Amino acid sequence: MAANGRVSGTGTPEVDKEYIAAVEGAKKEVETLLEQTRCVPLFLRLAYHDAMTYDSTTKTGGANGSIRVQRELDHAGNESLASALELLEPVKAQYQILTYADLFQLSGIIAVRVAGGPFINFTPGRRDSRVAPPQGRLPSFDLGSPNAVTQLKKVFERLGLSTQQFVVLLGAHYIGRWGRETTTDPELFDKHYRDLSKRFSNAYFKDLLKGNIQQDRPLLEDAEIKGYVEQYAADQGRYLKDYAAAHEALTKLGTELPVTLYGSSAVASSSIGSLATSYTTQEVVLGAAVIIGSSILAAGWWWNRRKRLLRGKM
Repeated sequence: MAANGRVSGTGTPEVDKEYIAAVEGAKKEVETLLEQTRCVPLFLRLAYHDAMTYDSTTKTGGANGSIRVQRELDHAGNESLASALELLEPVKAQYQILTYADLFQLSGIIAVRVAGGPFINFTPGRRDSRVAPPQGRLPSFDLGSPNAVTQLKKVFERLGLSTQQFVVLLGAHYIGRWGRETTTDPELFDKHYRDLSKRFSNAYFKDLLKGNIQQDRPLLEDAEIKGYVEQYAADQGRYLKDYAAAHEALTKLGTELPVTLYGSSAVASSSIGSLATSYTTQEVVLGAAVIIGSSILAAGWWWNRRKRLLRGKM
C-alpha cells in the first residue's frame, strides 16, 4: 500500500522519517482546523469513541480507526461524529501514508492541548481496521437506572482501565457536551461543539461535589469514585498529570504500542522523540501561521454544514 499507507508484514504502518513528517504535517493541519471550526469537543469525542470500543477479553475493537465505517458510525452515541470525519478527510487525503487510527488519536490529543490541557504523549503506529465492533460497547452515562454506576465501572473494566483512570477521564466533560438536538439546531451546535470559553481544568469535579451536575450525582454514591472526585477537585495539578497518563492509555487501547510511564519518552527513535519535544517546549498557538488553503476549506465546510443543519439534515 504505497500511496495509502505503507505497512509491514504484520499490517502495522512503517513509522519512519517519512511517516513522522506526515504526523507533523497533519498536526499543523488539525491545529488550523481547530482555529477555523473551534470543534475541540467534537475531535475529542471522536478519539474517545474510536478507542472505547475495546474489549480486553476478546482483544477486539479499540483505537483502530474503525469508527469511519458507516456501520459503526450509526451506533448509538456516535451521532454527529460524521462531521468530524468530514473535517479530517482532507487532512488524510493530503497525508495518505498516515493511518486513520493515528489521525483520530492525534486529533484528540491536539484538541486537549488547544483547550489548555496537559501535554499527552503520542506514539504513532496504529493499524487501521474496517471491522465494526458490536453495538453497545460505548459507555452509557444514563445514570438514572438502578445499578447504572456499577455497570459503568464494568465497562471500564472491559476496556482494561482502572476506576482511577475512568474518573480522571470524566474531567474532559467540562470542555463540551453532546445532545441529540445538536444535529438540527445550529445555535446548539455552536454552544456544545464550538465553545472554547471553557478551558481544561478540574472544574468538573468541583461542580459535581457542589451538586451543579445533577445527572452525574449518582457517581458520588460509589465510595471509590467519590474519593477520586474529591482528590481531583482539591488538586488540579494532580488531575492534569493523571489525565495525561489516562488519555495516553486510552489512545493505545487495542494496539500493540508500548505503554508510557510518567515522565518517560513516548517514542524510541530520535525522530519521533523530536515530535514529542515540540509539544512540551511550546504551547499550541493557533492562528500563528494559518494555512490559507485549509482556512478556505474549513470556512467552506462550516458554511455548507450550517445550511444542512438549518434544513434539519446531517
